[in-house]
Amino acid sequence: MTRSTPFILTFALTTLFLSPISNTLSANQEIITDDGREVLLKQDGSWTFRSTDRFANTKQGQRVRLKEDGSWEYTGNAPVILEKQVRTTELDIKLQKVVIETYEKKVLKSKRVKTQTVFYLNLEHSSLAKTNISITKNDIARIEIKDSNGNNYQVASIQPNTTLKPGSNTVVIIRAKGSPLWLSNTRSMEVVFNPEIFGLQKPVTLIQNTIDFEEKDVDGFKNNE
Repeated sequence: MTRSTPFILTFALTTLFLSPISNTLSANQEIITDDGREVLLKQDGSWTFRSTDRFANTKQGQRVRLKEDGSWEYTGNAPVILEKQVRTTELDIKLQKVVIETYEKKVLKSKRVKTQTVFYLNLEHSSLAKTNISITKNDIARIEIKDSNGNNYQVASIQPNTTLKPGSNTVVIIRAKGSPLWLSNTRSMEVVFNPEIFGLQKPVTLIQNTIDFEEKDVDGFKNNE
């Protein structure tokens, strides 16, 4: 009896963990193809089109159903595709986190509230690179920051001012003036690095969902804003 107990327990645990997986794989699934058509994946291995309607996304981030009869309708917001890391042959750029800093300043009997959106990035310069990468305050002219509602944010500063040698890495902090309004239904923000910054040949865009933003109260802003 003593020797059989571990076997029974192991069998029970195996059954417990495998059952949900089997149920998930056996259920029908609805997907949308790359060309925007609804498809039903059946548990018997076959599939069929759900309808002849197609789907598309507007530049404003809204999802649209295009019907066969020539009409269309909004179906909600388009899914946000997050791009938090980009690799080139010489550089690895990763968006670590985004923090909304809030500064409350008392003015007589009222309060003046200012905010900044702070992007923290990790830059890793390949050991195979042949040149250094310089980071200076002039690089803010090559950075664009905007949100999913099309609002642009002025870049206030970039830190540190340093030279990144091949095989080294550093954390870069980019501050933008302001932040999305609480009731604006902003779903994401993006930072765009235009050519020449970090030695890039093509624009690079990194996106973060606002639901993942951190918030922090501060006594003032480091760039003296």
